Amino acid sequence: MMFLLVQPKSAMAHATLVKSDPPRRASLSEAPKQVQLWFNEEIEGNYASVTLLDADKNSVTDAEPEPVADDLKSIVLDIPEIGPGSYTVEYRVLSVDGHVVESSFGFRIKDITQ
Repeated sequence: MMFLLVQPKSAMAHATLVKSDPPRRASLSEAPKQVQLWFNEEIEGNYASVTLLDADKNSVTDAEPEPVADDLKSIVLDIPEIGPGSYTVEYRVLSVDGHVVESSFGFRIKDITQ
């Protein structure tokens, strides 16, 4: 008699950015006061890193991102007043499954004085 042992594959999903404010590639008329990121699953918010860089790749704030208390899939970074130009959001988060996810995206603020 032959037995076949089948083990189900474990589905290891990782946190994926599903939404951001400001949105990816946005062209804004006014500067945001914060950057907020939403993921498709819970993240370890206390281990998240979010950096906002200007066009010269200089960080525009020393603030640390904060987990959103009532949304374990979201983090927020308060930012100072920024002017027109191109910016890059770099993030690194730890999924609850232990996988590190990092990426970046850009947005710009239009110069409405011209």
